[in-house]
Amino acid sequence: MDIELADLLKSLRSEISRARLDAAGQDVRFRIDSIDLELQVAVEKSAEATAGMKFWVVSLGAKGAAKSAHTHTVRLSLGAETSTGEPVLTGDDVSDLFPAR
Repeated sequence: MDIELADLLKSLRSEISRARLDAAGQDVRFRIDSIDLELQVAVEKSAEATAGMKFWVVSLGAKGAAKSAHTHTVRLSLGAETSTGEPVLTGDDVSDLFPAR
């Protein structure tokens, strides 16, 4: 199963938000300064009218043998901060991340 890079980053953002919520009220919190990812990606170039490139994260054990010659290792180092530029602490109040009901 391959996943688009944008979807992977969206899921990572969601998991970090969940970790912040889960740690609310805890005595010990972790500061997330950076997140280092090493991914195997396949690059697909489209020749359609909306031409562009897509990056697919290749899952381990997937039937990607045919694609293996076209995969690349990408290393990303992401800084973690809130929308106001503050460092992320698990257990932070994240109520500002959700729309008011």
